[in-house]
Amino acid sequence: MTNDIIVRNKFCDISKIRFRKWDEIDVLFWKFGKSNPEMKSGGYYLNAYKDAYIQYNKERIIKYANQAGILPELLGSVAWIESGGMPEEYKFQVFEIKRILRLKSSPESKTSFGSVAMQIQVAAKTLGLNPDTLTTRDQLELATCLMEDDFNLWIVAQHLRDMILYDYPDVATLYLNDEQYMMAGVRYNRGIQRKLSEFIHFIDAKPERGSVEFDYISYGVRLLQIRNHVRKLLGLNT
Repeated sequence: MTNDIIVRNKFCDISKIRFRKWDEIDVLFWKFGKSNPEMKSGGYYLNAYKDAYIQYNKERIIKYANQAGILPELLGSVAWIESGGMPEEYKFQVFEIKRILRLKSSPESKTSFGSVAMQIQVAAKTLGLNPDTLTTRDQLELATCLMEDDFNLWIVAQHLRDMILYDYPDVATLYLNDEQYMMAGVRYNRGIQRKLSEFIHFIDAKPERGSVEFDYISYGVRLLQIRNHVRKLLGLNT
């Protein structure tokens, strides 16, 4: 394993072995290919990529979920939702544009990196760091680490545990009911700006798909929908 490491920075080791990153060619196959479940083309292409990402990283997902004390399928489901989409290489370009423009509403620290997307500032806080004190070099080194499957999945697992305990400080994080399971995903997607009671209201109201209210909880709903599928990908009993 040591021979796989090509460089180190202050946050992680950078490995030469990783799952293939989603790129602009993948986007073309996904967006412009004719949807065919047998050929895994069109809309099925993205899902096939997501499945492959989970299967390739299943040992990491189980390992880091266990270390954080959360359910492997929770980490795996978030990873399934997040993988694919924007080509990975473009994220550094987005970061540089934000750094140059210096917009208060969209600082470079809010740029997301990694197959399982996470903002630089969220990663910093999860590590116990003040994101406002990071230098540009610190930010880029942390962004580079988020591009590494090992570091990416490890820190996402830590963050998910933190989000569970934010809303349910006394809960056993391995034993979540559906509401708690959904809220872990909602917080991952939406952050901690809104009160728990607001999201619970939306969950209980069961809003129509496509409504503004549904949008607030859609990430959590999706987590429940794919739970058994992800468990199968991880080789867990369903």
